[in-house]
Amino acid sequence: MRIIELATRGVDVDYDVARGMADLLASKLAGEVMPVAWYDGKAGKGYPDVKECTGDVPGWLAYAQSHGGDVRVNLNGEEFVFIYCPVG
Repeated sequence: MRIIELATRGVDVDYDVARGMADLLASKLAGEVMPVAWYDGKAGKGYPDVKECTGDVPGWLAYAQSHGGDVRVNLNGEEFVFIYCPVG
């Protein structure tokens, strides 16, 4: 999995801003991509909320890994995480 680490200073980033930045960076790195999973550390929730997954990996991350997640964008030390898979 390719990982992009992004940090911001001087601005409070919400989900919408974080998603927009992540979408842009992922597409610059990998071309046309589709979001597979995300994590909002501020709210403490991930999507999809896969309860069946157990072990050391959160459900949203296990889902992304098993569904072609190839690009990961971490924002502000995993305050937000977005995972994408290539389209096509």
